[in-house]
Amino acid sequence: MDKSQSSAKENNTSLIGRLSEKLKYKNENFSSKISLTLDDVNILLNELQVYQLELEMQNDELKTSYLTLDQERAKFVGLFDLAPVGYFILDYLGIVEEANQNGIDLLNTARQTIIYQRFQSFISPQSWEDFYNFLYRMQYNDTKQTAEIKLKLAGDQVIFTRMEGRAISSITVTDVKYYITVIDVTESRNAQQVLKETKERLEMTLSASATGTWTICGETSSVFLDPHSHSIMGIKSWDFNGTISGLIALVHSDDQQEVSNHLLGAMQGVKDIDLEFRIATGEDNFKYIAAKGHEIKMQEEFSYFAGILTDITERKRLEREAELLKNDQQKLILSATLVAQEKERNLISRALHDSVCQLLYGIKLNLESVERTNCLKGEFKNVNALLDQVIKETRQISYELTPTVLKDFGFVAGIKEMAQRTSTNHFHIETYIDSAADHLRSEVQLYIFRMIQELISNCIKHAKATKAEIKVRLNESLVSIKVADNGIGFIPCTEQAGHIGSGLSGIKNIVYLLNGEVKFNNTKQGLVVTITFENTAEFSV
Repeated sequence: MDKSQSSAKENNTSLIGRLSEKLKYKNENFSSKISLTLDDVNILLNELQVYQLELEMQNDELKTSYLTLDQERAKFVGLFDLAPVGYFILDYLGIVEEANQNGIDLLNTARQTIIYQRFQSFISPQSWEDFYNFLYRMQYNDTKQTAEIKLKLAGDQVIFTRMEGRAISSITVTDVKYYITVIDVTESRNAQQVLKETKERLEMTLSASATGTWTICGETSSVFLDPHSHSIMGIKSWDFNGTISGLIALVHSDDQQEVSNHLLGAMQGVKDIDLEFRIATGEDNFKYIAAKGHEIKMQEEFSYFAGILTDITERKRLEREAELLKNDQQKLILSATLVAQEKERNLISRALHDSVCQLLYGIKLNLESVERTNCLKGEFKNVNALLDQVIKETRQISYELTPTVLKDFGFVAGIKEMAQRTSTNHFHIETYIDSAADHLRSEVQLYIFRMIQELISNCIKHAKATKAEIKVRLNESLVSIKVADNGIGFIPCTEQAGHIGSGLSGIKNIVYLLNGEVKFNNTKQGLVVTITFENTAEFSV
């Protein structure tokens, strides 16, 4: 009702009051037997007609108000019944006074079964306490209240609902009414349950497999690591600030550049991430981490990387052990091969020295005897010269096969004797040998001797050198061998030098057996070959 209707009602009330007073006054006058004049009757009739007109106007206004009210009520009923949620009006005892069609369909029953029935009869026993707490909160709070209630319907059907409502107090009485909406969230609840179970299984799988998950957003340079990733990397959550730069700072200093380049490439269009890096966990301790990931596009202009982290420290340890075992096996095979070669050389050397040389000496003595007996002069001169050359070369081969001077006089004397024996008028060898070399184990001395022997042989055969220099130096941690010449050097590049000839291949094998390193360097003066290996206790007497 608007202000004009209210004003008209006040005027009518005032008019009625005045007429009532006049009628009362007239009645009193009638009772006093005072007669009315014609003018008084006309005035009274006129006022009664005005009164009748006002009542008719008020009646028309009431009809209009009722019509408007019916129209509004029709709108409300339409919205009430067609609403996509269930609406219920409950009295203070929880009895259903009104329900819309969606609410009736939700409860899967008829209207007459719901109206004037306790709503609690549809509540699952497990949710009774939650429902009564919901009513209590509505009654004593002015704000909207929510609750998740499980309903038990006909046929033992159970659904999960979310209820929202408020309590409205009546104007005329002190009782309250509960206005609530009910939404079926069973499908959502089941999906949440499936998601929860899937997440739990994923958590168990990640935990059992020592795997963590991560995401990287290039636009914000942010990185997310789940708790498993923190555990795998051996860091606390507060040690990581959630940025790409913070992640790189956790990486071992030797691997930071590679990780940075890999992540930068991913931000610039590379679709996959696959890298391994180390995380320092102490001064000398670190973990090996493998990270794999793939780009995920959420929108046309937004994408991020997601993947897994795995601790591969144990795998790396096993790989190192396998590599060491493989190296040990190769070294055992190589050592056995070298020992077999030395034994074979020793047998050949002994055969040449004890058999061939003795036969040659015998031939020479017989020739000399024939020459003296027959008074021959000069007829066997060339034959004797050839025999002397053969005997000399046979003894040289025997010496090269088994340098007995190493066993008899030591490494220093053996190298010097070899240099003196090999030097000629056209090829001179200088030696600088540390006396501490005599304290190396005999097999190590032999290995060094064989390498120097092969390098000097190459100087004579291939380098066209006239001068060579042999240096052997020892200190507490390193053994250094250097053989230099003034020849033409290697024509191929030095990187290929180790692949030329069986002799140099043998040098590489010995260097590998000693855990050493060999370098070939062509200089203006000639070729310099440097061999170094650690001076460990196992190499000393």
